[in-house]
Amino acid sequence: MDSSAGAMRGLSRKKPDRVAGLIEKARQNGADHAVLIPASSVVTASWVVWKCRYGCEDFGRTHTCPPHSPPWTETAALLREYEKALLIQADQSFRIRYLVYFLEREAFLLGFHKAFGMGAGPCRLCESCDIHAPCRRPEESRPSMEACGIDVYATVRSHGLDVAPLKNEKEPQHSYGLVLLT
Repeated sequence: MDSSAGAMRGLSRKKPDRVAGLIEKARQNGADHAVLIPASSVVTASWVVWKCRYGCEDFGRTHTCPPHSPPWTETAALLREYEKALLIQADQSFRIRYLVYFLEREAFLLGFHKAFGMGAGPCRLCESCDIHAPCRRPEESRPSMEACGIDVYATVRSHGLDVAPLKNEKEPQHSYGLVLLT
Protein backbone atom coordinates (compact mmCIF):
# COMPACT_ATOMS: atom_id res chain seq x y z
CA MET A 1 0.00 0.00 0.00
CA ASP A 2 1.29 3.42 -0.92
CA SER A 3 1.96 5.67 2.06
CA SER A 4 -0.10 8.56 0.70
CA ALA A 5 -3.19 6.34 0.47
CA GLY A 6 -2.65 5.31 4.11
CA ALA A 7 -2.24 8.94 5.13
CA MET A 8 -5.49 9.86 3.36
CA ARG A 9 -7.37 7.12 5.22
CA GLY A 10 -5.89 8.38 8.49
CA LEU A 11 -7.13 11.90 7.75
CA SER A 12 -10.63 10.72 6.94
CA ARG A 13 -10.73 8.85 10.27
CA LYS A 14 -9.69 11.99 12.16
CA LYS A 15 -12.24 14.21 10.43
CA PRO A 16 -15.27 13.12 12.51
CA ASP A 17 -13.29 13.93 15.69
CA ARG A 18 -12.47 17.38 14.32
CA VAL A 19 -16.11 17.99 13.45
CA ALA A 20 -17.24 16.75 16.87
CA GLY A 21 -14.79 19.23 18.38
CA LEU A 22 -16.26 22.06 16.29
CA ILE A 23 -19.78 21.10 17.34
CA GLU A 24 -18.72 21.12 20.98
CA LYS A 25 -17.03 24.53 20.56
CA ALA A 26 -20.21 25.85 18.95
CA ARG A 27 -22.27 24.74 21.94
CA GLN A 28 -19.73 26.07 24.45
CA ASN A 29 -19.87 29.47 22.74
CA GLY A 30 -23.63 29.95 22.60
CA ALA A 31 -25.09 27.68 19.91
CA ASP A 32 -28.30 25.93 20.86
CA HIS A 33 -27.79 23.40 18.06
CA ALA A 34 -24.96 22.54 15.68
CA VAL A 35 -25.30 19.72 13.18
CA LEU A 36 -23.17 18.45 10.34
CA ILE A 37 -25.12 18.39 7.07
CA PRO A 38 -24.33 17.58 3.45
CA ALA A 39 -23.55 20.77 1.55
CA SER A 40 -25.76 19.43 -1.24
CA SER A 41 -28.76 19.74 1.10
CA VAL A 42 -28.42 23.54 1.31
CA VAL A 43 -31.24 25.01 -0.79
CA THR A 44 -30.68 28.11 -2.93
CA ALA A 45 -33.32 30.06 -4.84
CA SER A 46 -33.64 33.38 -6.66
CA TRP A 47 -36.72 34.45 -4.70
CA VAL A 48 -34.71 34.70 -1.47
CA VAL A 49 -32.76 37.75 -2.64
CA TRP A 50 -36.02 39.33 -3.85
CA LYS A 51 -37.27 39.11 -0.26
CA CYS A 52 -34.16 41.09 0.75
CA ARG A 53 -34.73 43.62 -2.01
CA TYR A 54 -38.42 44.10 -1.27
CA GLY A 55 -38.77 43.58 2.43
CA CYS A 56 -35.58 44.45 4.26
CA GLU A 57 -34.70 48.00 5.24
CA ASP A 58 -30.99 47.13 5.03
CA PHE A 59 -31.04 46.24 1.33
CA GLY A 60 -28.04 47.94 -0.30
CA ARG A 61 -26.82 49.47 2.97
CA THR A 62 -24.02 47.07 3.93
CA HIS A 63 -21.17 45.27 2.19
CA THR A 64 -22.76 41.95 3.15
CA CYS A 65 -26.31 42.63 1.91
CA PRO A 66 -27.61 42.45 -1.65
CA PRO A 67 -26.77 43.80 -4.14
CA HIS A 68 -23.24 43.75 -2.65
CA SER A 69 -23.36 40.11 -1.53
CA PRO A 70 -22.72 37.24 -3.95
CA PRO A 71 -25.70 36.40 -6.18
CA TRP A 72 -27.59 33.19 -5.47
CA THR A 73 -26.17 31.55 -8.62
CA GLU A 74 -22.63 32.00 -7.29
CA THR A 75 -23.72 30.57 -3.96
CA ALA A 76 -25.17 27.50 -5.70
CA ALA A 77 -21.87 27.05 -7.56
CA LEU A 78 -19.87 27.53 -4.35
CA LEU A 79 -21.90 24.89 -2.52
CA ARG A 80 -20.97 22.34 -5.21
CA GLU A 81 -17.32 22.76 -4.14
CA TYR A 82 -18.10 21.50 -0.64
CA GLU A 83 -19.21 18.15 0.77
CA LYS A 84 -20.19 19.09 4.33
CA ALA A 85 -21.32 22.08 6.32
CA LEU A 86 -21.99 22.87 9.94
CA LEU A 87 -25.50 24.28 10.45
CA ILE A 88 -25.67 26.34 13.64
CA GLN A 89 -28.69 27.66 15.55
CA ALA A 90 -28.66 30.29 18.29
CA ASP A 91 -31.13 32.65 19.88
CA GLN A 92 -29.93 35.88 18.23
CA SER A 93 -28.48 36.82 14.84
CA PHE A 94 -25.55 38.66 16.47
CA ARG A 95 -24.59 35.43 18.26
CA ILE A 96 -24.70 33.57 14.94
CA ARG A 97 -22.41 36.19 13.36
CA TYR A 98 -19.91 35.72 16.21
CA LEU A 99 -20.14 31.91 16.04
CA VAL A 100 -19.71 31.79 12.27
CA TYR A 101 -16.57 33.93 12.43
CA PHE A 102 -15.19 31.98 15.41
CA LEU A 103 -15.98 28.51 14.00
CA GLU A 104 -14.69 29.34 10.52
CA ARG A 105 -11.35 30.26 12.07
CA GLU A 106 -11.32 27.19 14.34
CA ALA A 107 -12.15 24.94 11.38
CA PHE A 108 -9.33 26.46 9.34
CA LEU A 109 -6.88 25.89 12.18
CA LEU A 110 -8.06 22.26 12.39
CA GLY A 111 -7.19 21.69 8.74
CA PHE A 112 -10.41 22.62 6.95
CA HIS A 113 -8.58 25.04 4.66
CA LYS A 114 -11.71 25.84 2.63
CA ALA A 115 -13.83 26.74 5.69
CA PHE A 116 -16.17 29.65 5.01
CA GLY A 117 -19.01 30.95 7.14
CA MET A 118 -22.30 32.69 6.47
CA GLY A 119 -24.20 34.48 9.21
CA ALA A 120 -27.77 35.58 9.80
CA GLY A 121 -29.39 38.90 9.11
CA PRO A 122 -27.76 42.22 8.23
CA CYS A 123 -24.22 42.89 9.44
CA ARG A 124 -24.08 45.01 12.58
CA LEU A 125 -20.33 44.93 13.23
CA CYS A 126 -20.08 48.69 12.67
CA GLU A 127 -22.50 51.41 13.71
CA SER A 128 -22.83 52.37 10.04
CA CYS A 129 -21.48 50.91 6.82
CA ASP A 130 -19.91 53.06 4.12
CA ILE A 131 -20.54 50.96 1.02
CA HIS A 132 -18.41 53.37 -1.01
CA ALA A 133 -15.28 52.55 1.03
CA PRO A 134 -13.65 49.20 1.79
CA CYS A 135 -15.17 47.22 4.64
CA ARG A 136 -13.63 48.27 7.97
CA ARG A 137 -13.80 44.72 9.40
CA PRO A 138 -13.38 42.29 6.50
CA GLU A 139 -11.80 39.58 8.66
CA GLU A 140 -15.07 39.26 10.64
CA SER A 141 -17.63 40.37 8.08
CA ARG A 142 -19.56 37.56 6.37
CA PRO A 143 -22.76 37.66 4.34
CA SER A 144 -25.87 36.09 5.76
CA MET A 145 -27.23 32.88 4.32
CA GLU A 146 -30.31 34.70 2.99
CA ALA A 147 -28.24 37.52 1.44
CA CYS A 148 -26.54 34.85 -0.68
CA GLY A 149 -29.82 33.28 -1.80
CA ILE A 150 -30.00 30.39 0.64
CA ASP A 151 -33.54 29.33 1.50
CA VAL A 152 -32.93 29.09 5.24
CA TYR A 153 -36.41 27.74 5.97
CA ALA A 154 -36.16 24.83 3.52
CA THR A 155 -32.57 24.04 4.51
CA VAL A 156 -33.24 24.11 8.25
CA ARG A 157 -36.52 22.19 8.12
CA SER A 158 -34.99 19.43 5.98
CA HIS A 159 -32.69 18.70 8.93
CA GLY A 160 -35.42 18.55 11.55
CA LEU A 161 -34.70 21.92 13.15
CA ASP A 162 -37.34 24.52 14.01
CA VAL A 163 -37.72 27.81 12.17
CA ALA A 164 -40.75 30.06 11.90
CA PRO A 165 -41.45 33.74 11.36
CA LEU A 166 -41.68 35.73 14.58
CA LYS A 167 -45.18 36.99 15.22
CA ASN A 168 -43.99 39.37 17.95
CA GLU A 169 -40.76 40.50 19.63
CA LYS A 170 -41.34 38.35 22.71
CA GLU A 171 -41.25 35.03 20.86
CA PRO A 172 -37.97 33.13 21.04
CA GLN A 173 -35.81 33.78 18.00
CA HIS A 174 -34.11 30.96 16.10
CA SER A 175 -31.29 32.32 13.94
CA TYR A 176 -29.15 30.11 11.73
CA GLY A 177 -25.66 30.24 10.29
CA LEU A 178 -23.57 27.94 8.16
CA VAL A 179 -19.89 27.06 8.07
CA LEU A 180 -18.85 25.26 4.90
CA LEU A 181 -16.12 22.75 5.75
CA THR A 182 -14.90 20.47 2.98
